[in-house]
Order: sequence, then structure tokens, then C-alpha cells
Amino acid sequence: MCSPQILAAALAEAPPHDDLCGGHGHTVGAHHEHSAHDGHRAATHRGHSAAAHHEHSAAMHHEHNAVTHHAERAAAHHGHGARAPHEPSASATHEHGRGAVPAAEGIGRRRALRTALGAALGIAGASAAAGAIGAPRAQAQPLNLSGFRVRDLTHAVGPDFPVFNLYVRQPVQRQVMFEEIIGFNTAEWTMNEHTGTHIDVPAHSQRGLARADAIPVENLVAPLCVVRITERAAQDNTTELHVEDLLDWERRNGRIPDGAFVAMDTGWYHRVHDPAAYLPFDPLRLALLIPGIGPDAAEFLLTERSIVGFGTDSSSLDVGTRFEPMVHRMLLRSGRYGIENLAALDTVPESGATLVVGAAKLRGGFGAPVRALAFV
Repeated sequence: MCSPQILAAALAEAPPHDDLCGGHGHTVGAHHEHSAHDGHRAATHRGHSAAAHHEHSAAMHHEHNAVTHHAERAAAHHGHGARAPHEPSASATHEHGRGAVPAAEGIGRRRALRTALGAALGIAGASAAAGAIGAPRAQAQPLNLSGFRVRDLTHAVGPDFPVFNLYVRQPVQRQVMFEEIIGFNTAEWTMNEHTGTHIDVPAHSQRGLARADAIPVENLVAPLCVVRITERAAQDNTTELHVEDLLDWERRNGRIPDGAFVAMDTGWYHRVHDPAAYLPFDPLRLALLIPGIGPDAAEFLLTERSIVGFGTDSSSLDVGTRFEPMVHRMLLRSGRYGIENLAALDTVPESGATLVVGAAKLRGGFGAPVRALAFV
């Protein structure tokens, strides 16, 4: 979720979400883009919308031969009724549509994929020259994967994932294709790009800066530094990460490496199944009571160290009581990226792990869902 801090002083009089987020722009939280696809309303024919039927037909043009193409169109048209005459079985459809893959070719493809994965994973290294504008570009180095364990730092997203609904709609999943009818299942999702574990990119804070599809890929693989303030956060919902926390970390682990990603561990992810605890709102202060990264810590990381980004396991980089998204602006306008709603940071060590950010490459996106993995 993007900064929940830009709350209008007259929040109690705020219009409904549709008034804020509908039409051609946002009244509040304008830096968010919502999907205009709020679910199909078109009449369906026996469980399929016309759009889904034609979408499938177009896909089949490339995937199947003419016989399979017409047979599946007939099956979709008849819904759950009898299969069309001469329609091939599911196995025959696969054989006719895609052709059997020779065993040797399949093995070769698997080897190629393993080789590509090994080449893609690297440790972020040297940063850009001092004084350069924007994020440093990490330099990939070979990484030996043998003996590594993988930790998933990503929340599963579903319709019940907690969102601050002044800005963000709840995710919606709607199944539109069914194996009983056409042999496979697909669903359409309607969700904000800043839902669940997600990346904030520079354009999220200022137009004209890098969007989701322009983040240098070498910056998405980085040494992971985890700074824990869990005990403090358990006592104070609105605590912040400060320079002294970073210096304490360095006294234990050495200097934060160039090209690193710094993650604040507050233990907040344990609350995700209780929306009131994950996004506690104080109506008197008009503020979310969630921890964040202090401006002093952000300034230190951006000027005294050479990082690719930082993030948190809470839903905002900024503490919930700050009405201006200061830390967002500091980080994103420097050309770096942030990650919010990280999970399971307590399963990785303070230092020594490598973060791999599988960010969706959304063309023109101001953010994107990510699958964040730590190699330990």
C-alpha cells in the first residue's frame, strides 16, 4: 500500500471510495491507479462471458490445430452439455494442439532453464559513482546455489488481504474458464498494484521517473540486511527505525554492503490475519498506528551508504502518524525502490542472505506485486 499518511484533515467528511478513486482521477490518494475492471457485467452463455469465449478462441488460433480449435469452440458454446461431435479427448487435444515433445528435447529445455536460473542469480556489488543521480546499479557476480535454503518473504494475496480502503480496493478473484467446459481453469483478478507484498518504484512518487518495467534487473538481486526492532514495535505501534539502529547493526555485522537492500523487521507480518491489528486506525488522530522508517535512517542509507532500496514488513515505509510521505519521497525520488508488506523476515539472518525480487514487469506501473525470496 502506498503512503497512508496523506489523510485529509476532514477525513470524517471524506466521500465514498468510488468518489475518491473513480472517474478520471483521484480526489485523495491520486497517486494510485485502480483497475477499471471491476468484474464483468456482460450476460454470460452457460457460464462463459462473450469476452472469455472470444479470448479463448484467439488463444486457440495459436495453440491448437483447426480441428481442436473448432471442437473446443463448440464445447464452450454448449456449456456443460454433451461434447461436440468428433471432439478429441483432453489427451488428444494436447497431442494435436501442441504436439508431443520428444523426451530429449524436454530434458534439454529443463537443463537450459536451470542454467539460466543459475546465471540470473547474483550478488549485488559495486554501486554507481559518488554523486550520481539515481539508484546505484549493482554488479552481478556468480552465485553458487549448492547448500542454499530459500525463504519466502511474500504474503499470499487473496480477497481478504488487509488494505487501507481509503486508497485501495479489496482484491477480487473471478473464475472465467472452467475445466469442465474447455479443459482448463483461469481466473481474472482485479487488484491495485500496491496490494500485498509489492514494490514502490520512483514514478510512484513523481511522474517522469522510472516505472515498474524500467527498474534495472541487477538491482533486484541484492545482499539482504535485516534490521530488527520487533521488541520495540510490540510495545509501540508507531516506533520508527533510526540511525542508531543501523549503527548497532553495523557493530554486529560490519558495514552495510554496497548495493544492499535493507529491510526493517518489526514482526508486523504476524498480524496479517487480523486486519484491525495489521492496520489499526485511530479516528481521533486520523492516523494509522503502524511503524515506519525514520527520515534520519533514510537519509543515512541514501547518503552515507550505497543501497538499492529498503523496505518493511508493515504496510508503509512511513510511520502511520506522519501526514506527509516524507520517507517515500526521499527514497523513490533518489531513483531507488521500496518494498512494503514483506513477510517472514524473522526466518532469515541479519546478514549473509541474498534477496531476489521477482517483480511483475508492468509496463507503466507505479508499483507491482512481487515474489520476494531470500537465499540463505
